[in-house]
Amino acid sequence: MLLPVTRSAGEGRFLLVEDEEAIRHGLTELFRQHGYQVDDVGAGLAALERIARQAYDLVVLDLMLPDLDGLEVLARIRAQGVQTPVLILTARGAEQDVVAGLERGADDYVTKPFGVHELVARARGLLRRGAGPGAAGPARASRRITVGDAVLDLDALAIHSAAAEVPLTAREGLLVEYLVSCRHRVVTREELLVHVWGYQDGTVQTRTVDVHIQQLRAKLKRFPGGEGWIQTVRGRGYRFEGAVG
Repeated sequence: MLLPVTRSAGEGRFLLVEDEEAIRHGLTELFRQHGYQVDDVGAGLAALERIARQAYDLVVLDLMLPDLDGLEVLARIRAQGVQTPVLILTARGAEQDVVAGLERGADDYVTKPFGVHELVARARGLLRRGAGPGAAGPARASRRITVGDAVLDLDALAIHSAAAEVPLTAREGLLVEYLVSCRHRVVTREELLVHVWGYQDGTVQTRTVDVHIQQLRAKLKRFPGGEGWIQTVRGRGYRFEGAVG
């Protein structure tokens, strides 16, 4: 059971989960130099305990941890309804880990070794955009979009119809919401990085848009006509072609 949490003042509060002590201390100081408050732990169970007690604006999560791997930590916090943005750290070339992390609700990833400026930019972008459709906040109108025979419920983070019901991650919810809002025009990858991921510009070197689109398409295929809702326009970007009611 999650305990009551309190938010801290300031630009943002991070939880850094990294088992290599030298890296953990270095990154902690890096984020503090940029004005952020940082708590750091070196193991998965310790991370879960911190998240149960304290609300964070961002979790920076290494996937290789000694007691409970980062994917399991991620799965558990999402199962508890925690929609805090999560930036995963993974070894270069570990494509399967990246896909598995995004499937469990990670918002972006950085591969090791990484540049400190890149890491700060990614973290700042996720802070700027926030947790998205599933985040807590003041009451607002229900956001449901009918596409064909399916309903995109952006508050419940799910797509459902008579045929199926499929959950969405918070970032997938933001992604499909933006694509629908710009339907019938091409949306570039750079535009998505700015408006969905919150980066200051779209020049960030990441495949996160491509992987998220791939995962989202796999879910949409479960609905009649869903395989054609998101079209790739070669050399330009993506266009939403679903019949929005």
